[in-house]
Amino acid sequence: MRLPTKQLINKIENLSNGLTPEQLSNFLDIIDAMTALVEEAGELKSDSDTKNNIPSTELSVFH
Repeated sequence: MRLPTKQLINKIENLSNGLTPEQLSNFLDIIDAMTALVEEAGELKSDSDTKNNIPSTELSVFH
């Protein structure tokens, strides 16, 4: 499920309001880790897209 950014922020704020400081710290650590995963996935996709767009240098010979 993908939420619009504003709605996602509101849900995160509402959830974090009821957390203790320790829980909030753990929650923010999870958010940071998820952000890093998303960035890494974007880099992997970008690398994959770049590799797929490189013209092949192989030669085909038909007889």
